[in-house]
Amino acid sequence: MRCSVVHIAPMKTPHAPERIRLTITVTPEVHETFTRMAAAGSMSLSRAMGDWLADTVEAAAHMATLMERARSAPREVTREMHAYALGLADETGAVMEELRVKSAARATAGAVAYGAARVAAFAPPSGNTGGKVPSEKRKEGGRKR
Repeated sequence: MRCSVVHIAPMKTPHAPERIRLTITVTPEVHETFTRMAAAGSMSLSRAMGDWLADTVEAAAHMATLMERARSAPREVTREMHAYALGLADETGAVMEELRVKSAARATAGAVAYGAARVAAFAPPSGNTGGKVPSEKRKEGGRKR
């Protein structure tokens, strides 16, 4: 029997993006929420928070830009934010009106269906003979036997 030497080379993995470790302070509620998220996702607390921040980086970048602009031109940014708030209020109002219309239509359809069901419950069936059953069988041609 002959033994041979096996070389174990490290596995090559794709280059992972560099991650920076931070120390931050959070409220107990934030800590509990991300702890639950980490447990549900089978990951570390650090990974859960880091991934959440990575997923929302575009919003943070937009906010950073607004804050930078607010320092240099506060009136312009204030007008822009006010216009944004008014637009959001208009959109919210339109959505609420659409929901009211749909809700009213459903209520009307329900009332109509309920009314039809009540009428059907008290009306005799359309093929009702009134309990009258012919006592004798008739021959072909309509005459009695």
